[in-house]
Amino acid sequence: MDNGFWVSLLALGWRWSVFLMFPLLVFGYGQVLDLPLAFFDQGVNRHKWLITLLYLLYVLLWLRFNRRVKALLEQRRR
Repeated sequence: MDNGFWVSLLALGWRWSVFLMFPLLVFGYGQVLDLPLAFFDQGVNRHKWLITLLYLLYVLLWLRFNRRVKALLEQRRR
């Protein structure tokens, strides 16, 4: 199979990871702490703030490394 297919798939996954990370964080956080998803709907609590901060940290890291990852993927495509 062509290497370009896998590189394109990785590039697509990299772009979509920003949007998919928040639900994955909520789900993973609930699984690790054994909290039901309905628990997050009960007002403002520290769990919401922690998940939001973790997501913002991921977005900042994504923005920092986005150019490098895109350049690396483009180099691998050739």
